Amino acid sequence: MSNRVEPLNFSDEARWTALAASYERWAEPLTAGFARAALSLAGGIGHGERVLDVAAGTGALALAAAEAGARVLATDISRGMAARLGERLQPFAGSEARVMDGQALEVEDATFDVSCSVFGVMMFPDWRRGMAELVRATRPGGRVIVATWSSPEGAGPAPLFLQAYRRTFPEAPIQPPPQGMTVLCSPEGLKAEMLGAGCGEVAVHAVDGAWGGASVDQVMADLDEILRFMHLYVALDGDGRARLRGPMRAAIASFAEPGGAVRVPVTANIAIGRKPR
Repeated sequence: MSNRVEPLNFSDEARWTALAASYERWAEPLTAGFARAALSLAGGIGHGERVLDVAAGTGALALAAAEAGARVLATDISRGMAARLGERLQPFAGSEARVMDGQALEVEDATFDVSCSVFGVMMFPDWRRGMAELVRATRPGGRVIVATWSSPEGAGPAPLFLQAYRRTFPEAPIQPPPQGMTVLCSPEGLKAEMLGAGCGEVAVHAVDGAWGGASVDQVMADLDEILRFMHLYVALDGDGRARLRGPMRAAIASFAEPGGAVRVPVTANIAIGRKPR
């Protein structure tokens, strides 16, 4: 019998739909800063430009682009994510959200001025296909934006959780991250894969941010909701979650600042590519 542990699978539509409200509350405040940085590094968004946002979640990048005057098509595999984003895009003429698989986009070739995936493509089972689809959908001379975390374990609470989990359950197997997160977490790997997907030129930027809360107690009070994104946490019973709380508090407290706020540094790779003319 093989002891191989399969990589994590983040393509469960029902799970992401169930997590939509929690994602908007806990993940989007972190990803929004990186999304706006990505648009700035790409030279900004012009009024009337067509923008494609793949694996858009609840809208960190799509909303920023729509606010700049773009006509945005935001796609996500999750019905819940797309429904929420559709509501938020209603005030912006020409923008919409659709349920769509980023590995097989239902869009015509060379349609968009800018095609983006902020912390999305890296989690696809066929992430190379997802990246190629971004390039296919982009017009010649258009821009392609891909953002990834600089660690294969993700960012924000995820590495802290894994640290606490290993300490609490040292013998328990831990699924490796999706291959895309491992390959694309390095600037070199991200650049090489974007060039391989058909971009003619690529620049990768390291951008710093932070995740946290008002205090250790505040983060701990919301821990169950925050960690709903972690497969290993969801699989624990009540006793297991209770055992984890002490190590988790210690991990979070190590990032408490003198005033009490929790600030966990986060770094992302933001790649800006251009499709050849």
